[in-house]
Amino acid sequence: MAKSIVEKLQLTKYNTKVVLNVPQDFTELDALENVDHSFKQKQYDLIFGFVYTMAEMKVFVEEIVAQNRLGEKGYLFVAYPKKGNALYDTFVHRDEIMPTLNVDEEGFLPNSGLKFSRMVSMDETFTVVGMKEALKEKGKVTARSGADEPDYATKIPDFKALIASDAPALVEFEKLAAGYQKTWARYVFSAKQQATQEKRLLEAKEIIKEGYKSIDLYRRNKK
Repeated sequence: MAKSIVEKLQLTKYNTKVVLNVPQDFTELDALENVDHSFKQKQYDLIFGFVYTMAEMKVFVEEIVAQNRLGEKGYLFVAYPKKGNALYDTFVHRDEIMPTLNVDEEGFLPNSGLKFSRMVSMDETFTVVGMKEALKEKGKVTARSGADEPDYATKIPDFKALIASDAPALVEFEKLAAGYQKTWARYVFSAKQQATQEKRLLEAKEIIKEGYKSIDLYRRNKK
């Protein structure tokens, strides 16, 4: 028997819970006890909300961040209609989520400790994306890697030269912030073998043209 979304995400373990914008006749979350359906306190360990468009998701998530609604080690889950669902005329394309929310190369939302963590199919209609409060982790990846690796910022001009013949890729690359440009340079030039560098360069050009800011964001979206 397939696990319910409550079991998949272990939602019963959270002490304070709020579930928002639940669709009519939706019963998947009925197993949760002691749940608020509007904000009745400042912060919660679990916030689970439903949205129906990318614009709604952006507003919802940004309000959670701005109002500091998630407690330390808390989790935000956002359910949205998947493409091709039979119930709603609207949907959220998962490839739009990271760019629209301006998620950085470590998976964090702007000006917050909220980090993308998982994406789970709820049923034939909804997908759930999970974000955890992880402020203490922020910057650790950069700090660890920066101590003993080459300065790939100096490789950015070399990377541009290699993709110069692919105008669409170059245009998209030049739109990126310097940090993301450095990430792409690292992805290609950190490979030891020339053949691997060439393979990664081909991948990078295609992924950049699709609008992804980094290989990590691309991989997260494809999970």
